[in-house]
Amino acid sequence: MRRLVDFAEPRPDDTCLDVTCGASDVAPLLGPRVQRLTSADATAPPEGPFTLITARLTPTPDTDPVTLVRRLLGVCSGRLIITDLVRTRAGDSGRIERLRDPARTTTRTFGDLMDLVHEAGGETRRLEVFTIERPVEPWLAAVGNGDRIRKELTAELDGGPKTGARPRLIGRELWFTQSWAYVAAAPAGADRAH
Repeated sequence: MRRLVDFAEPRPDDTCLDVTCGASDVAPLLGPRVQRLTSADATAPPEGPFTLITARLTPTPDTDPVTLVRRLLGVCSGRLIITDLVRTRAGDSGRIERLRDPARTTTRTFGDLMDLVHEAGGETRRLEVFTIERPVEPWLAAVGNGDRIRKELTAELDGGPKTGARPRLIGRELWFTQSWAYVAAAPAGADRAH
């Protein structure tokens, strides 16, 4: 989360909206660095304007991402920071994410995220794509289909089909990789000083 806060470049005079899907991991780090922080669910009607908005896109059947981004751009007088998991080239890493969380209907490519911003009436100002490697077990702790995911990741280690999650053993522990994207956007035609 520190990486996201650093990417957002918060300023002491920012009025910030953190769009959450449950508890916010960003708010404790972002709050002390801005003038005011409001956390709201993606379905809540935010009242702006906000000079900084952070939002993690979580594709679910009841949330249209273009509508959400358009709504956020409508209350944005500065910059909108979007973060989401993105697909890798080798294999379908989105499939592993969907096995873990069936509410996740899609995992976009980085290009899809930029297209989404454009379709919603925004411009991409900055972007960053990075990967993180993490242990499988804590990630699977709260799901019921962990055995199937472990089996697919282990099969890839044994030369089976590529999952896109690039599993590997560190010691005796199974690890995998996720790719994330941060996109800094603003309403199309907005002043670049923000």
